[in-house]
Amino acid sequence: MKPNQLLVIAGACVVAVVLRFPDFPGANFGAMLALSLLCGSTIRHRAVFFLPLGIRLLTDVVIQYKTGYGFFASWPFDYAAYALICLVGSQIRPHRVLAVFGGTVGSIGLYFFLSNLGVWIISDMYPHNLAGLVLCYSKALPFARGTIMGNMLMVPVFFGAWHMATVSSEVSEVVTAD
Repeated sequence: MKPNQLLVIAGACVVAVVLRFPDFPGANFGAMLALSLLCGSTIRHRAVFFLPLGIRLLTDVVIQYKTGYGFFASWPFDYAAYALICLVGSQIRPHRVLAVFGGTVGSIGLYFFLSNLGVWIISDMYPHNLAGLVLCYSKALPFARGTIMGNMLMVPVFFGAWHMATVSSEVSEVVTAD
């Protein structure tokens, strides 16, 4: 991986961290799914999912310390979603715009499905029947807006930055070779 590409990954990590904190004025506006998709698509290592999971864990610890609400009972479902999104990303080439868009939409759906399934399974907020599951998903819809908006914005930013870093690295190699 080239230095410019490492800077993009580092920058995406910083953005994802900043957007995770409750001080940020956007309800659930985040970039963790975008980061997971980017990491899966660009980092060629089987342990790639540890980067977004580590960032989520780190921010959960800080949020827990600051507010007492960093961890909740269904956290394993969220973490599993990030790992699966990395896996989805591993099947996407970062320069394939339609594939990235499809991966983004699929990742948002996957996260919504898994995270709220976790709430339904683990909590006593909803009856453990089909009606309770439907109620859980319907009550979660208002919270999904920030997740959708944040990731639909940040995926093009992250992948666009990756593309620019990749192109600039290739141009630099051609210039120095001449």
